[in-house]
Amino acid sequence: MAALATSRTTFGELARDELAIEVTCANCGHSRTIDGNEPRLRNRRIAGARFRCEQCGSVGLPSIGKQRRWTGRQAELARKLR
Repeated sequence: MAALATSRTTFGELARDELAIEVTCANCGHSRTIDGNEPRLRNRRIAGARFRCEQCGSVGLPSIGKQRRWTGRQAELARKLR
């Protein structure tokens, strides 16, 4: 697993390491988790990536600091459902 993301890190590399990438809108605060395995994102670099908010159309930026492992996230969800 990579310790830190660099300017050359791609969405696919983070997904391979089972890390979630969260994008938060700078305007309305809406957040969404991005799947780095999507074919259109897999080879795209994270540095400089921008996304359009589904709610207000403003620009959202990926957050690298709030990464969580997908497996840990699923385990947490399973615990909550019990």
